[in-house]
Amino acid sequence: MRGRVWLVLCVAGCGGPSRDGVFTASDAGSVVDVRTVVDAGGERCRAQADCDDGFACTDDACVVGGVCEHVAVTSRCAMGERCDLARGCVSAMTCAADADCDDGVPCTRDLCAVGGVCQSVRDDSRCASGQTCTSTGCAAQGRCARDEDCANGVYCDGDERCVSGACARGTARACDDGDPCTGDVCNEGTRSCDHPPVSPCGGSFSAGTYALTPTIAYSCGAGSIGPVATVTLSLASGGVRVEGFPAALTGSPPSGGMFSATGSESRGGCTWRYALAGSFTADGRFSGSWNIAFDACSAVLGCRAQSGEVSGSRR
Repeated sequence: MRGRVWLVLCVAGCGGPSRDGVFTASDAGSVVDVRTVVDAGGERCRAQADCDDGFACTDDACVVGGVCEHVAVTSRCAMGERCDLARGCVSAMTCAADADCDDGVPCTRDLCAVGGVCQSVRDDSRCASGQTCTSTGCAAQGRCARDEDCANGVYCDGDERCVSGACARGTARACDDGDPCTGDVCNEGTRSCDHPPVSPCGGSFSAGTYALTPTIAYSCGAGSIGPVATVTLSLASGGVRVEGFPAALTGSPPSGGMFSATGSESRGGCTWRYALAGSFTADGRFSGSWNIAFDACSAVLGCRAQSGEVSGSRR
């Protein structure tokens, strides 16, 4: 009976030390456990002290087989830094290779971009059906851990928020500068408000068909539009109506010769959102800007918000 007990104890506890155990000379013939090794670069050791790499953010251990193992612990670095096995705590944005940019989130594509700056692109296609990629991994659509999980990449519709684990819409940018002699246009391209001068100040809105200069065109993986060469402006139900885009645009009644209208459609797996805003600078002529933005578009489709200036002359 004693022999059987000894055999059981030996199988359970007489092997090499665990990953966290100190290496001793008696372990020399053991096999290295590499399942959790982050960096075992060939350094030989007989004690823990032999593996000290001088970086406070790494766990240094002499593991089975007499090999040093170093594990990066980013939580020991300051905010905005990460633990690099070769350099210690470094800026989280700097990199020499894609491997330097691993953010620990399986559904992001982590790239070392031009200039040695890390870029992590969320890729919903790496998640299960009905889930989206968030800052902490795949989650049910609309669920979030931080405000950034809800960002749709569109500047003009405001900053989305994470409220009690669910995404809430932002508030549209307020571009009105209170000057009736300037236009108030949110420019998605520059991510700012534009205030083009209105001359003569207080021109009148005029319905009709207008030729656009330049024409409007856009293409991405979810489809294309244009070129849109003309638009027709009219007043319907007390507001502005614009036809000529793939979807009709509508807006509030014009004020002081200025108008803005928006519209949307669903295709190619995305919601396409269009906007046209302008100020009448003379009879039968306006100047302004257009914008195309997207909702629920996978990053792999390459669809990005686009804006541009435009002028229209009545035909």
